[in-house]
Amino acid sequence: MNPEALKALGLNDDQVKGAMVLYGQDLNPLKEQVNTLTSERDAAKEQVTTVTGQLDQLQKDHKSDSDLKAEIDKLKEANSQAEKDAAAQLSQVKLDSATNLALIQSGALNTKAVNALINKDVLKLDEKGNLTGLDDQLKALKEADDSKFLFKAADQEPAKPNSPQIIPSGNPNADPAGGTSMVDKIAARLSGKQS
Repeated sequence: MNPEALKALGLNDDQVKGAMVLYGQDLNPLKEQVNTLTSERDAAKEQVTTVTGQLDQLQKDHKSDSDLKAEIDKLKEANSQAEKDAAAQLSQVKLDSATNLALIQSGALNTKAVNALINKDVLKLDEKGNLTGLDDQLKALKEADDSKFLFKAADQEPAKPNSPQIIPSGNPNADPAGGTSMVDKIAARLSGKQS
């Protein structure tokens, strides 16, 4: 969905803005989910590639049992650390996505600017995936004179799309006063009679 397509349907600028706001509210959670799943997939692919390469190299390099056991223990440690790193990276992606979504829902006009003002050390995701530690910071930013301009005003409602007004083609009421029609006036003027 893009603004040009909506305008082509006959919506005015306010209606297009309202429709795009509603579209964004539905689309942002889906984007967050795609980012999370993409990060999980990429981490898993990277881990499989690393482990496969390590096992192939291990088979080539080591012939005795004691060398093999020592190398396997090293690889287990390295893989365990890689798994922890991937989990931390995924957790950070989820936290960033949840933060950006919360900023959009709070009325932030520029999420990057507001993000820079937030103390990320206190932000956490609980067991249910809910973001904690942001509400107090947002309240303070919305009330501070040097940062409240970054948010929509409290009385400013998002644009609600209006029903489009459908007008029949042509000019159904050419002369609402009931006088002479434009065609008759032109014909009179061309014939030299003016009313």
